[in-house]
Amino acid sequence: MLEGGGKTPILTPSELEDIGYKLVVYPLSLLGVSIKAMQDALIGIKSGHIPPVGTMPSFEEIKEIVGFNKYYDEENRYATKD
Repeated sequence: MLEGGGKTPILTPSELEDIGYKLVVYPLSLLGVSIKAMQDALIGIKSGHIPPVGTMPSFEEIKEIVGFNKYYDEENRYATKD
């Protein structure tokens, strides 16, 4: 699926559903907003502004989102008892 910036008109998810699409992904949009958020955060940190509590997930939430907890479960499952 094309994303913004080209000559092809961009359809909304509803319009795409109306013409038969069941799944639409926006990889460049997600990557772009992620990069912009990281750049903005780094500019703020460089200026001495640490992101305030509540503006990002907790460390526990980050571990869950990234999949650390599943990794730890597998580590425990396959660990040997030395």
